[in-house]
Amino acid sequence: MRVFTTLSRRYFIRRILLGLAALGLPLLRPGTPHAALNFWRSSEYVGKTRDGRYKDFYIQYYKSFKRIDGDAWRLNVTGACENPQVLTLETLKAFPRKKQVSRLKCVECWSAKAEWEGFAMADLDALVRPRPEAVGLLFHCADSYIEYLPLEDLRHARTLWVHRMNGEPLSDEHGFPLRMIVPFKYGYKNPKAIVAVEYLSQADRGTWNRIGPYSVDGTILPGYDHPLDRGKQRRRISGGEIFD
Repeated sequence: MRVFTTLSRRYFIRRILLGLAALGLPLLRPGTPHAALNFWRSSEYVGKTRDGRYKDFYIQYYKSFKRIDGDAWRLNVTGACENPQVLTLETLKAFPRKKQVSRLKCVECWSAKAEWEGFAMADLDALVRPRPEAVGLLFHCADSYIEYLPLEDLRHARTLWVHRMNGEPLSDEHGFPLRMIVPFKYGYKNPKAIVAVEYLSQADRGTWNRIGPYSVDGTILPGYDHPLDRGKQRRRISGGEIFD
């Protein structure tokens, strides 16, 4: 019986290792740091990433998804608007450019700062002409994530539709080809890898509000922050956007 148990254990472990190899994942040796196991490096898929170049700005996605082809990508704009659109990335890049430096704050208590570049909500509104009953946008993302933001927040002076980060096009990991930056809201209220939006006449909820204990409003509360670009040194914050 003992011999059979030992053989069964060896067989089970061997099957796991073969499965990892088949997935193209590195086999870890004893003492290998956990961060070295990056499932998405050199992959055609994007997912949660926290090592390498992303150790100072973590990547969080609801689910892994296939990298987006920017040439084939379209932003579908529908719902309570007079002029629904199917927009290319080049069309969005032609909107008047706006830049800002702001910090993304996660409910996990870390934050990271970047220079963001894109366009204001007013430019999209002018093109699609939302109807009077429209109160907000429901975002659909490539990772099957959805999020709702009221027009009041989207039209805030510090809210930005983003297609460039730190002087370069958004990386796949940071939300290529289009994401939102709403710096006074927690990260889950900043949808990325956006593929479609709907103007709604009634407020809705996002993915995390539906399946977890997350605030529907998502405004950053007073408490503590551990900025990744400052060695995670804890500091007190007063709520709302974090200004350095």
